[in-house]
Amino acid sequence: MVIETNKKAKNRKKSVLLFSGGMDCVCLNQIYKPDILLHINYGGIYSEAEKISIKKLIKCKAIDSKKLIELDIGKGLSFFERDDLIIPNRNSIFINLAANFGEVIWLASVKGDRSFDKDNKFFKIQTDLLNHMNNEQHWTEKRIFKVYSPIKKLTKVELIKKFLKSGGRKEWLLESYSCYSGNKKACGLCKPCLRKAVALFKSDINIPKDYFQIDPRKNLEILKLKNEIINGNYRKDEDKDICKYMGWRYIGK
Repeated sequence: MVIETNKKAKNRKKSVLLFSGGMDCVCLNQIYKPDILLHINYGGIYSEAEKISIKKLIKCKAIDSKKLIELDIGKGLSFFERDDLIIPNRNSIFINLAANFGEVIWLASVKGDRSFDKDNKFFKIQTDLLNHMNNEQHWTEKRIFKVYSPIKKLTKVELIKKFLKSGGRKEWLLESYSCYSGNKKACGLCKPCLRKAVALFKSDINIPKDYFQIDPRKNLEILKLKNEIINGNYRKDEDKDICKYMGWRYIGK
């Protein structure tokens, strides 16, 4: 693909999914069939684990390697990786990079996601910004962008149901990587591991005994949030599913 040109930059007419190798990305890819899967390697703690997962996903034919673009941007962003592994403004940076490959940009964000850089207000702001920067001018013809998540109204359980209905395979979800530890085997202690375990459990997908290093039900940080979860004040629509998984009685509305 030619990115730079001596003439005006033109519309790519492509849809681009920012692809981490996580479960939500695997589902979105199967359901909506983006033109490009853009994996950005930024040298973070779990970057290597993501690359390994993507190789597994290619091998089991969960994704098409011909659609995959690997963009290595070095370790610059890793310097800003916090102890909780949040990198401020990362999604904004990734979206701006994705704009070089297409005008429809998808970020896999579901209903239970709470970060402001995954909500609909953020998507609108990013869309407006890209459209402003890429109006007709001396270096580019007018390019019209749309940044959003087509799965934003779905919980993870609803997403898996739609994924399976579209022909997705259960084993593909097990090959995905949604852990913060960066270890080859998912830790079972971080929030992504818990949410994945809950979604698989509620979807009647058997989780191998050795899939997680530690059973997510023994996550002390989640146990501390029990009161918030059983009252439906943690992840709203996901809280009922978390209670089912943990064996708790849900008392929220």
